[in-house]
Amino acid sequence: MPSEPNFRALFESLPGLYLVLDPGPELTILAVSDSYLRATLTKRADILGRGLFEVFPDNPDDPTATGTRNLAASIARAIETRAPDKMAIQKYDIRRPPEEGGGFEERWWSPVNTPVVDDGGKVQYMVHRVEDVTALVRAERRGAALEDQVEVEQRRADVQFRELVDLAPDGVVVCDEQGKIVLVNVQAEKMFGYTRAELLGRAIETLVPDRVRSKHPAHVAGFMAAPRMRPMGSGLELAGRRKDGTEFPIEISLSPLETEHGVRVTSAIRDVTSRKQIEEQMRRVNSYLASAVDSIEDAFMLCDERDRVVLVNSAFRRLVPPEVRGAVIERKFEDLLGELIASGTFRRGSEPVETLRRDWLAYHRAPSGVFETATSTGRRLRVIERQTPEHGTVSLLVDISDDVLRETELKEARALAEAASAAKSEFLASMSHELRTPLNAILGFAQLLERDRKEPLSQRHQERLGHVLRGGEHLLRLIDDVLDFARIESGRITISLEAVGLREVIDEVVTTLGPMANRAGIELVPASVPPDLPNVVVDRTRLAQILMNYGSNAIKYGKAGGRVRFEIAQPDRKTARITVVDDGIGIPADKLDKIFEPFQRAGQETGPIEGTGIGLAISKRLAELMKGRVGFTSEVGRGSTFWIEVPTYKPITGELTALEGVPVSLPPSLTADGRRHKIVYVEDNPSNIAFMRELMEDLPKIELITAPNAELGIELIRAHLPGVVIMDVNLPGMSGFEAVQRLRASPETRDIPVIGLSAAALPRDTARAKEIGFYRYLTKPVKVDQLTAVLEELLERQAGAARA
Repeated sequence: MPSEPNFRALFESLPGLYLVLDPGPELTILAVSDSYLRATLTKRADILGRGLFEVFPDNPDDPTATGTRNLAASIARAIETRAPDKMAIQKYDIRRPPEEGGGFEERWWSPVNTPVVDDGGKVQYMVHRVEDVTALVRAERRGAALEDQVEVEQRRADVQFRELVDLAPDGVVVCDEQGKIVLVNVQAEKMFGYTRAELLGRAIETLVPDRVRSKHPAHVAGFMAAPRMRPMGSGLELAGRRKDGTEFPIEISLSPLETEHGVRVTSAIRDVTSRKQIEEQMRRVNSYLASAVDSIEDAFMLCDERDRVVLVNSAFRRLVPPEVRGAVIERKFEDLLGELIASGTFRRGSEPVETLRRDWLAYHRAPSGVFETATSTGRRLRVIERQTPEHGTVSLLVDISDDVLRETELKEARALAEAASAAKSEFLASMSHELRTPLNAILGFAQLLERDRKEPLSQRHQERLGHVLRGGEHLLRLIDDVLDFARIESGRITISLEAVGLREVIDEVVTTLGPMANRAGIELVPASVPPDLPNVVVDRTRLAQILMNYGSNAIKYGKAGGRVRFEIAQPDRKTARITVVDDGIGIPADKLDKIFEPFQRAGQETGPIEGTGIGLAISKRLAELMKGRVGFTSEVGRGSTFWIEVPTYKPITGELTALEGVPVSLPPSLTADGRRHKIVYVEDNPSNIAFMRELMEDLPKIELITAPNAELGIELIRAHLPGVVIMDVNLPGMSGFEAVQRLRASPETRDIPVIGLSAAALPRDTARAKEIGFYRYLTKPVKVDQLTAVLEELLERQAGAARA
């Protein structure tokens, strides 16, 4: 594709003499052809940007000179009439450059001043074309012999004018008074598909569509009777006809010009096919958009940058009552809202209407989130507003009445369910107590009978008593499992997470299960713990409970002479997996998907093997509470593999746990004899309490008082007013956070410093502890040096205060 022509270069190289002027008062020179520069003995750099008459003044040596006055008048007429103004031949001397002797040189010119008008009819430029006819004038003075030369120059000027017209971006067609075409440019030829020779001399109706051709001569006659300029884009829907008969949309500007040959009408014609297609596409898009907005079930409103309503849908119109008179469109949002609230359309309970109006307007001016209100009929509305990039506002009024009703019903149903669950838990707890009391007597006296040496039972009675004891113990386990499951289901079970070593837990489980495995003739194989395996973050008691359940199931459903193997692996850096593998009877395929559901026993419900069927369900819930997960694989006749995955905890260098037993260097100020300080330690985990007792035994100056929960701990703190409190955060019942808040609320305990201990080590946990009022927040496993340093700091400060 050829590149776009350089019109400035084309203009400057035209053979004619042209100036392009700004139509302002100064008539600033904007462009000049090379021929003009040569004819006027000037240079482009010297004249561009300067006023016309500053560059070309009258000859001061000629008192009769009228060149500037006549030229100014002609340009003024052209601007006023928006039509070319051809001047008579003018005497207009030019100034010689200094290098050529200076002064003025006599010249004669034939000027034409043509305005360039935009679509709105405003003159944008003036084209000043001249012919140097000095030679002709001088020849005319010498005689008529030079008239032929003038005609040649005129024809040359006409050719040059046609060349200039051909450069126009629009089609140009010039007609005489009878509507005959006398001139067309290249763009008109391309636009209509005719050659110039085919159009010259033909009626302008050649280019008019057949459907209006018969009426067009009357329009031409009417225009010629009172010719006037008509700018492009006058609002008329016009069409042109191509040579092949097809029509296309056009816009036309008409410029009449009085010439020596009569009136000539110049038509500038623009093909607007592409623009019309775009306009039609936009019309269709806007139509679809309006339909889409109107089809929205919720009320919709759009305001412009002046906050005036420009669009609403049918749902919004239905909200407007009859008493709100007049059109909604073009109203200011504030005025419309005021009328709607005043009419009772919107309300918010018993709130004053002015408060509702003020709050809504505040939300509208800076929309963020949502705004809720209601209608006079009781429908709940949620107002959602957002600002557009053009600084308008889109408003959507969503009817949420049904959602609110469903939410209320859901809350009521949840409350009923929670109440039922609580009642169930209370019932199970009560039943547990009621069952345990007589069971305690049954098992107690049965054991006394079994151990009675004064009146020993016969072998036969001993066997029967054994059945009583086993049945009672089975019933006790059943009560414990059901109660445990009820606590988990109601969310009343407490998990105390800490860093735990797996070797100790598994050894404990294997030791506990040993007698049961020996009775069943099954070998227990402990796990081989990898040396680099980190501790895991779990509730030690609950992890042991899960592994006990896995192990006891493996023994119960195993085969005599079989094996139960414990394994430990680390699937990834953040997880440890403990697996219990047996070679027992396995689980039928149709029972696999229900194995972790309550009261499912894998087809052994009526078999001889004792069990409640809820141990695995409890294990699954406990694992999830510890942020772990469980799973299994099984094959009938070949055994089962059950596993639990739990998160690992990487100890920080220098940390000590209660299980490591590493000697600790304690500060002399805490080990020396002297005034004793009381410390209350609130912790529910027995192993942690034992560790703290062992640590404090080496500190003669400290008297340790322990409490297993926050409620008892608060009572002990109020009774003893200790120097320091060490508080576990994850406690059963009331949490450590809530306990500190209560201590801070009491005048007698608010100044007692509290050291928090927790396995939660995220920055947000530390920030929350500081905000609530902990003096220091330490993470488990305990850094003994860090703990004793904090104790020394606090107790030394208190001792110093006492001395003062």
